[in-house]
Amino acid sequence: MFENLCLIWGGTMGYGNPRTLSDASMRNCKGDIREFKPTILVGVPAVWESVKKGVLNNLNKNNLIVRGMFWGAMAAKNFLMTTGFPGHSVGSSLLDAVVFKKLKDATGGRLRIMMNGGGPISKDTQKFLSMAIAPMISGYGLTETSAMGALNDPMAWNPDALGEIPASIEVKLVDFADAGYFTKSNPPQGEIFIRGGSVSKGYWDNEEETKAAYTEDGWFMTGDIGEFDKNGHLKIIDRKKNLVKTQNGEYIALEKLESVYRSSPLVGNICVYAAQDQDKPIAIIVPVEAALKKLAHENGIEGDTLETLVHNEKLKGIVLKQLQTAGRAGGLKGIEIINGVVLSDEEWSPQNVSRCGPLIAVASLTCFRDT
Repeated sequence: MFENLCLIWGGTMGYGNPRTLSDASMRNCKGDIREFKPTILVGVPAVWESVKKGVLNNLNKNNLIVRGMFWGAMAAKNFLMTTGFPGHSVGSSLLDAVVFKKLKDATGGRLRIMMNGGGPISKDTQKFLSMAIAPMISGYGLTETSAMGALNDPMAWNPDALGEIPASIEVKLVDFADAGYFTKSNPPQGEIFIRGGSVSKGYWDNEEETKAAYTEDGWFMTGDIGEFDKNGHLKIIDRKKNLVKTQNGEYIALEKLESVYRSSPLVGNICVYAAQDQDKPIAIIVPVEAALKKLAHENGIEGDTLETLVHNEKLKGIVLKQLQTAGRAGGLKGIEIINGVVLSDEEWSPQNVSRCGPLIAVASLTCFRDT
């Protein structure tokens, strides 16, 4: 959808990759973001987590005074932007020009808006990048709805929701009693139904799937669990297909957990798995190699290759504790805190993702043996 709009507007598009996004990941040339100098940057959560980790990695190389100045400026800008304090725009511009200038230059110097799509991003990452670089907005939609669902207005930035409903569609919430979501709740919650001119009428030559996903009066049943906030903005809080009932009878949302744990500096990629005969989930992660080696060195663990370190039981225990701490800091409940972790030394791709099954089996045996 965004690509089509760019073509209609006559905009210039460039395509980057998390591995080549920054200068640090390149040799003898600029990274994608500095080369393209974008005004609007669109990405998935993995891209934004990569950007944030790169910023923090460079920041931590500086002395205490520089780090203190950065975090002080972040706190000051957050106060100005969230309270609407008189003169907040002038104060924010001053902080951008003095403290955040190098960071903005590293992203090309022209970035005005960042757009997240494809999945949920942790609120900490969204707020961090919005304050340090440019406002990050999110949108919601599906192929069946021609991307129409909700979109955040950059002039009325709301990091706690996806934004307002486009005029071309209708959205309503429907009770999902199994997981305790009801429209009579305050705020209203339920499965998101969408109807309108931009919504497809069904699946081509597939009557069975059409009946399962569309109501007789034209509503498309998204399978996403939403909530309307006090401003009437839509917020995604769960997904029916990714809600897993654990041994204690409570539901947990796997996508939500992944968005929180993905913000850890150790995590390059993550898959959270929950079994109905266990009371807590586990995580399979592809670690950031540099971060894992640093953690091993700090704890006196030998090994100079990723293939060696991922099998070290002591290191896996340390990684587990760090992820559990990140989960609690991200506001996860007790049943959402992972109970075990397995490290993978192979980057996941469409070609090898089918090999994740054995990892899940190993993880279940390893992490649940004491429960």
